[in-house]
Order: sequence, then C-alpha cells, then structure tokens
Amino acid sequence: MCDTIAGELLVSFHENDAAADALIESIQLGKVSHVDIIDELGQRVTKSGLPMRRGIHFRFYLLRVPAGEEAYKVNYLQFHYKQEILRALGNKRMDLVKNKEILEQSNYHFQVIPHSWLTVRQANAPTGIGFSFTQTHDDYKQLIGWSSSAGTTETKKVLVLDTGLDPASSYNVVSKVNFVDDSKLSDVSDDHGHGTAVTEVIHDLCNSAEFVIYKVADSNGRASEWDTLAALAAQSEADLVNISLAFGLADRICSRCGRESQSSRSAVFENMINQLDAADDGPLLVAAAGNDSLNELSYPARYNNIVAIESVNQSRQLSQFSNHATVDHEGNNHNNVFVLPGGEKSQNASPTEYIGTSISGKKFYGTSFATAYASGLIAALWSQTAHSCKDRQQLLDHLRRNADSSFSGFSHQAHGNGMMTFN
Repeated sequence: MCDTIAGELLVSFHENDAAADALIESIQLGKVSHVDIIDELGQRVTKSGLPMRRGIHFRFYLLRVPAGEEAYKVNYLQFHYKQEILRALGNKRMDLVKNKEILEQSNYHFQVIPHSWLTVRQANAPTGIGFSFTQTHDDYKQLIGWSSSAGTTETKKVLVLDTGLDPASSYNVVSKVNFVDDSKLSDVSDDHGHGTAVTEVIHDLCNSAEFVIYKVADSNGRASEWDTLAALAAQSEADLVNISLAFGLADRICSRCGRESQSSRSAVFENMINQLDAADDGPLLVAAAGNDSLNELSYPARYNNIVAIESVNQSRQLSQFSNHATVDHEGNNHNNVFVLPGGEKSQNASPTEYIGTSISGKKFYGTSFATAYASGLIAALWSQTAHSCKDRQQLLDHLRRNADSSFSGFSHQAHGNGMMTFN
C-alpha cells in the first residue's frame, strides 16, 4: 500500500484512558510482541523547538511493527486494549460512571491505524522554484471582489502547512520549522514549489499577514501524517491554517503498484482536528477539496469543522479537475463548503487557466490555490475594523451570508455556500 508507510502505525487515546496508558506501558516494557514506540507527539513537537499547544486532551504515539503485518497488528493491539479495559475496571483504575465518556464514545477509545501519507496534488517544479503571478491572478482577485483600500486594525497570523518557502519570498515570516528534516530545523527552503506558490497568493491578498511556515512535505510533495499532526499540535498562535494537502497519493493510480489510492478518513487525525476545534483559541482550518474530479471531498476537507474549498474557473464554473460535494465525514450536510478560483485544466491537456508559474515555467493551478485565495481573503477580512473582533464562528457566519450564489448554474450540492467574497 503505497499511500501508507510500511511498518508504522499511529495511536491516539484520551488522556484519562487508564487502559490505554497501561497498554502503552506494556509496549514500553517490551511485553507486547513485535511492537515498539518510535515517538510520542509531545516529544516530537519538543524536538522541533516548539511548545505543545494548550488544550489537547489526547495522547498520540507512532509505533513500529513488522512491515507487512500492519493490519494484523491493528487487530492485535485492539485485542490487548480490551484486555486492559477489563483489568482497569477490575482493579478500579477505571469506573463505569466516571469514565463513561471514554467507554461509550468510539472516538475516545484507543485508536490504532496505519500511518498514511498526505500529498500536494501537483508535480514539483522541474528546475528552480521562484514564482511569478499571471494576469489570471489579477482577474481572479477582481472576481472575488478583492480590494486593498479597506483599513486593517489587527494583524492576523497564518500557518501554512506545505513544502516550505523560497527564501526570496519570505514575506513577514515570524516563525518557521522544518518538520521533514530534524537536522535542518530552521531551514524551510522549498524544494518543490507548491508551498511558495500557496504563500505568495495568501500574501498578495493580505500583505499585512504574519506567516508561520511549517515545512511538512518533502521534495516529492509528500507529508507524513505524523509530521502533519506534530505541526498542528505545536503552539503556533496562528489565527488560521492553510492545508493545501489531502490524504492519498497525488496520482490516484500508483505508478509503482497499480493500486487506486483513496483519500481516507483517519480517526487519529480526526481527534486532533476535534481538539483544535474545541479550543477557545483554536485556529480556523482551511483545506483543499481535491483535484480528482470526484463527487466527494478529500480528507481532511471533508471534516465539517474545516472550511472546504472547491475550485472554479473565470466563468465561475466548477474547474474540471475539482472535487465537489456538500456531504461531510458523517454523511451529513457540510456547512462550510465554498468555491474560489483555482484554474482550469481538462484531462490529458495543458492548463488553460493558472495563477502563476515557476522559474522553469511550471504552471500552478488546483484546489490548493483556491484554498490559498480563501486563506488570503479570510485573513484580509478578519484584519479589518468591522471584523477583527469576530470569533471563528461569527466570521464563518459572515462568510456564509455574503457568499455569492447568483451565478449561472449554481447548486448547493455542487458549490456549497457559493463563492466566498471580499464583502
């Protein structure tokens, strides 16, 4: 399975789960056959030189198991966890009343899953990074009603989880960490190009924004779920987070094994997202819908506590590559789906609309950049006098109320709330 990391599993559980604590202790003592702890999330964040975010009430671990035995070990560890629950109830370390929430809610249980890849949905720039906007970018800004005339009263901080940033584009960067290579913690140089293009778009729409750049994806555009979790768990003080990444491979059909890759739901990642959402000072999360032309949203955009961004072209028609849906991870209505311009490209053809190019002529388009437009627009609006005192939900309410659904062909099922606008 090329969209997972061989020989590795991820674990999460609530901090008050005594049975899960006991199982982790048994693994540490070597009492669980062929299972070892590689890392604990708090330690992973500390290694990056950052403090852990406050208010995270779950524990996260990265485990090593024999390659090829991942599915077997998932069931094996769940069996051991059930044994530990019975022991904990028997010796009163857990109580049916006191620990009712842990015992009754499935997401509070000991979760163990394969370790997945997230990817950017575009190939890397062949030689040289750099970035230049096209005229199409200016057209897109006009399409969303962007204006530079509105005054700002508060500086917003934007966390970009991506492939890093070209040093020549380091606008207002207040913090940067390389989660891909611990030996180069302060070097977030972009060796792919995607992260630079995303950050340039956000900055151009909100040049007062401060940036936190966490390099979580490598030169192939791949980000491990563990590194991405660590970046989200770190105390960045960000107001919003741009996630132009999705679970699964960039190409749906793996060139190595021929298997079709899916953007799968991760119970461990979901726990982290829910913890951020529950925090009073948690950031607004904005994620790309995906570029697979599917009638479903990629993960993590499908979670209903994330703002999901689909792509449209200059005619405000859905881009041919864009995923589109208003169904969330639980099969209910996703209230936070919007469309924004991201380019146009039909299958097996060159892009006809793109927001910019690299030095080598790489053309950037996709829901990743529609997401960057969303993050830039949100940061700019949130910085204004009229909106700077709004909390996340109040700002989302404003965005939903002012979304443009007047264009030809609009449908809630395809376009969600409509086009996010600078109003």
